[in-house]
Amino acid sequence: MKIAMIGSRGLGTSYGGIERVLDAVSPELVALGHQIDVFAATTASPSNVDGLNVIRVPSINGKHTETITRSMASVARAIGHYDVVHLHAIGPGILSGATRLFRQPTVVTIHGLDQRRDKWGGAAKSCLSLAENVIVNCADQVTVVSEELRRYFLERHDLRTSFIPNGLPVVTRLPRGPFIDSLGLGDRRYILFASRLTPEKGCHDLIEAYSALATDAVLVVAGTATQPEYEAHLRSIAGPEVIFVGHRSGAELQELYSNAAVFVLPSYLEGMSMALLEAMAYGLPIITSDIPENIRVVGNSAVQFETRNVAALSAALTQTLSHSGEPRAVPHSWPTWSRVARDYSNAYKRVVRRPVAVAGELYGQTS
Repeated sequence: MKIAMIGSRGLGTSYGGIERVLDAVSPELVALGHQIDVFAATTASPSNVDGLNVIRVPSINGKHTETITRSMASVARAIGHYDVVHLHAIGPGILSGATRLFRQPTVVTIHGLDQRRDKWGGAAKSCLSLAENVIVNCADQVTVVSEELRRYFLERHDLRTSFIPNGLPVVTRLPRGPFIDSLGLGDRRYILFASRLTPEKGCHDLIEAYSALATDAVLVVAGTATQPEYEAHLRSIAGPEVIFVGHRSGAELQELYSNAAVFVLPSYLEGMSMALLEAMAYGLPIITSDIPENIRVVGNSAVQFETRNVAALSAALTQTLSHSGEPRAVPHSWPTWSRVARDYSNAYKRVVRRPVAVAGELYGQTS
């Protein structure tokens, strides 16, 4: 089948969770015989995999406009030319109303409840809530990445979704090398935070908890902010032993994960964190907030602390740093990306076999 992936910035960016998901699952879908076209930002890198193409689409720059305008242009180009349009995230998912109108089979994957993210104001949250309702009424198939999201849509909308979690990455550990040396770390231990710098990720809590420690470990913050004022706040409360390295990918990110003493994710809100899965794949000791979406991933293999409780996080850091050891075993029960790709492939087959109603038929109207 010919599949259009819409809602990301592209491949190879590792900018956010959706981009990481597409990096991992798209080649696996190609291996199953699908042609995958990823609609992406104009700055996106091309693909080097046969059957996996990157189609660059312009957008209007801006926090509130970039993703939706690129998604709108992508859907306009995709309708009628693909077996399935696969929309990622709630915002782009609002365009399932347009695909339903034109009888274009559509899958929408929900990676998180974006309307609950602190970065959005009241108007944006209202638009995202509207998008959620459109998705529920118009998408041919809704998939979710966590059991908590599956339960949310069942209880709130009486909608049965398909639970397709993110897969466990296949990783290669790297020894300390030139990148870590360039940070001036030498042989020093370090705590790793690797995620976008948004308030709901809780990096400010981590910096405050770290500042209360008596430790020789350094805190390394890998990520960039969508809100410059938030990153400025983080830097203002950080001491000299907190190193901001910006967004990192490829070998540099591998090196950071491979040699960290502990990985910390103090988030308030998640769908299913790819950064957390990566830390688990590297066998790192993990400290995470006790939200269900994180605990569902790590189970009893991580140190948990009460969300937003800085003192509890500080105690967890002290406990974990005092017990250094060998990398932990990677759980064998977690699905691989090849299994995840098969689940998505089955979802595509279901929607192309299912008759697609036009928008009016959804509400009992007839023409």
